[in-house]
Amino acid sequence: MRRPVWTYLGLYTVLILAALPLMLEWVPPNRWYGFRFPGAQLAPGLWYEINALGGRLFISGLLICGAVNVLLLWKGPRQMQAYLPWINAALILLNFWLVTSELLLHLPA
Repeated sequence: MRRPVWTYLGLYTVLILAALPLMLEWVPPNRWYGFRFPGAQLAPGLWYEINALGGRLFISGLLICGAVNVLLLWKGPRQMQAYLPWINAALILLNFWLVTSELLLHLPA
């Protein structure tokens, strides 16, 4: 079954919209929404710094993932398109891992 490119890009749009408030520092320290690391909730300045950086990195990664989807749907072999949901899941998980790894490097010692 072939899905239109808008189905996949819609997924990335929703994730970008979820990361946008983090990037713009609109989300106060909480336990449900945002990139949470030990001690970040106790220091609001650190919380906003981590989440702004995480939001920017996550949005950048999602834009790259969206571009990969467009390329695969436009130029990719038809057989590969059957695996696109799995490719999307892997790209999103890889993006989370890369963002988290980068944020850990920016935590104070």
